[in-house]
Amino acid sequence: MQVPLNMVYLVATIPLVLIWIILFSLRKDLRQEMFIMSTLICIFGVGTLYYWFTIDWWRPPVIIGVRIGIEDFIMSFTTGGIMAVIYEVLFKQIYYKRKLRHHVVGAFTILLLLAQATTWLFWGVGLTSFWASTFAMGVISLVMLFFRRDLFFNALGSGFMMLIASLPFYYTIILISPEWINKTYLPTLSGVRITGIPIEELVFWFLAGFLWGPFYEYWKGERLRKILNK
Repeated sequence: MQVPLNMVYLVATIPLVLIWIILFSLRKDLRQEMFIMSTLICIFGVGTLYYWFTIDWWRPPVIIGVRIGIEDFIMSFTTGGIMAVIYEVLFKQIYYKRKLRHHVVGAFTILLLLAQATTWLFWGVGLTSFWASTFAMGVISLVMLFFRRDLFFNALGSGFMMLIASLPFYYTIILISPEWINKTYLPTLSGVRITGIPIEELVFWFLAGFLWGPFYEYWKGERLRKILNK
């Protein structure tokens, strides 16, 4: 028996919630980072869903039948925390005690440039939300890494790990409602799918992890090193 269409999105967020809880429980020292980045990405992510992605990317049915539902808040909150710490948890990284100079202005500038670039490419140039966000995240990520080259492997690892962490979300959808993807994603996408998942989704989560994975370290001036065995 298939799950009703307006319940699929909510059910599919359960794996993301579980991953978030596991990461949160494994590393007490990263809990502050998880909460801060979860909150930041929740705010930023819901805004992007409203202004860009629900225009031409997807329009997922939600429980209360509105454009942005509680499901969007759950997905944005959980993925924000996952992207922020998954590299540190899986690759056993910790912060140095010594900090670099904080980049508060730089972090705020990154957020502003990302929003402005995506808005201009989408509404001004006329690119689809996929290409607008892809170009914007790619360029802004490189700008951030230009100033913090030591965070490259953090960005790369976070990108790949976030891509993998997103898979249970889509496989849950495919399992409980095989037609949900066909009825949710819009014709502006390429139609190319990998194991049933639109390729645009996989590209998006890699780039999102690549950008947001090292963002907190850049913002706070933190350096990472591998946990030494006692």
